[in-house]
Amino acid sequence: MQVSPHGPGHDGPGPDRYSRSRPLEFEARNLLSSGGYYVMHRSGSKTPVNLIGVSDDEVLMVQVRRSRTPLSGVRDVHERYHADMDLIRKVGGTRFCKKELWVFSQPDGWHYYEVFPGGLMELDGP
Repeated sequence: MQVSPHGPGHDGPGPDRYSRSRPLEFEARNLLSSGGYYVMHRSGSKTPVNLIGVSDDEVLMVQVRRSRTPLSGVRDVHERYHADMDLIRKVGGTRFCKKELWVFSQPDGWHYYEVFPGGLMELDGP
């Protein structure tokens, strides 16, 4: 049996999406942890959230994504990631947790967005 050098479940020529995203998820986890959250990590493209942060006064659900091109604003983020936001909106209810989308854009670094039932809002930081 041959094992791919790119990890389990991958048989293509280059790194799979999971192995490319994993360092970003760990960086995001560290950002949450340094902000006072206890962090649970969940990987996989089918999960509505990658990270769940629990602090003394809130629960924060975060979906982490990567963009190879710069983001041009909230409308652009909505167009690119509407399916991810639809999934995260279905989890946890609006009263019990805050939901965010964190996107790492190649030239710009991290962008943070709070996801609401009817839209999203860009945040200054995590």
